Amino acid sequence: MASKRHLIEVDEATATRLRERADAQGISVAELVAGLTALSETPVEISAADLAELDRQWAAIQSGEQATVPHDQVARWLETWGTPDFKPFPMK
Repeated sequence: MASKRHLIEVDEATATRLRERADAQGISVAELVAGLTALSETPVEISAADLAELDRQWAAIQSGEQATVPHDQVARWLETWGTPDFKPFPMK
């Protein structure tokens, strides 16, 4: 049985990005959106020890003890995911 389809309007930039991501994965935009929706509804489980470690790391960042990577560097690296230019993130 075929499911009922709905038209959802998005701005041009969002539509372009959805098409690009779907094309990169070899799936339709509808399949991409369905997968993203399912992912957003999946609860994340984290142990008390993992949560404590995240809290420790965040405290180190806030105090300046732990360095961070500028957003633009991370964004440029993320854009290479799924492309021939992808390389592991360069840790200093």
